[in-house]
Amino acid sequence: MDKFEEKMGEIAKEGLSEDKVNKRFLDDWGDDCICPDCPMYNQCAQEKYEGLYCLLGKSECNLEEDDCICPDCDVFGELDLKYDLFCIKGSEKELRGI
Repeated sequence: MDKFEEKMGEIAKEGLSEDKVNKRFLDDWGDDCICPDCPMYNQCAQEKYEGLYCLLGKSECNLEEDDCICPDCDVFGELDLKYDLFCIKGSEKELRGI
């Protein structure tokens, strides 16, 4: 079990609603998020206050695929994430099928 699976297991045990889980993600990792620095992050994403796609899921905006910087993010390393392009493909949890 890697760090991501351990963290998801801890959060699942708390029985939080999806909204509270998302708030927890933002509280815990929002300051480390580099999504706004990504070449794919556009005005639509900015207006919707999107980011932390690796944990919150893909964008509601129409993003054009460009150079992905997900692996450069501290959150990526801290949680042992395996995927990238979360803004287009979905969250790590979705991509792992957990």
